[in-house]
Amino acid sequence: VSRAFVDPDARKVYVAFNYPGLVAHIGSISLDDGTVDPIAEVKGPVLFTVTSLAFDPDRRMLFYTTDNAEYRDVRSLDPTTGVTKTLLKDVRIGDLVFNRADRSLWGIRHFNGIATLVQIPHPYAEWKQVRSWPYGEVPYDLDLSPDGTLLSASIGGIDGLHAVHVMRLEDILAGQAEPVAKFDF
Repeated sequence: VSRAFVDPDARKVYVAFNYPGLVAHIGSISLDDGTVDPIAEVKGPVLFTVTSLAFDPDRRMLFYTTDNAEYRDVRSLDPTTGVTKTLLKDVRIGDLVFNRADRSLWGIRHFNGIATLVQIPHPYAEWKQVRSWPYGEVPYDLDLSPDGTLLSASIGGIDGLHAVHVMRLEDILAGQAEPVAKFDF
């Protein structure tokens, strides 16, 4: 399954599934009776996490990736109507997170062995490079604080060591990536 999001107004949890007998899909789980309803198929799912899933709780809009083993597209999904839309095609961006402060999406773009943090401002028609890590360092499992001031990411090194870094978004946008907190397990 993917990352999951609770929608208290709809009384549902949104999550992507990939299990035998069904096409990979984004669905909802009822908080009232546990009913699982498929909403939209996920073309080209990731093996274990299915898709990169993000949620705008204010507008009740999901964002996800397709063609995950190819050049990866970013799409939107209205969970009420099931209408999907391709926002960005062949951009190689995953690990999506939503920033409530400015409605932007953030993600990691992989290209030629380099992992780059990118921002996709609303209305999601283009992406902007924010910071690239050196070859061998790979950020993953992004998240943003609810107020949009802090970004967390696990970062794996070529030496096999992994650590969670918490960074100020304003520092990252200014070209600084020193963590304000770090935990290396």
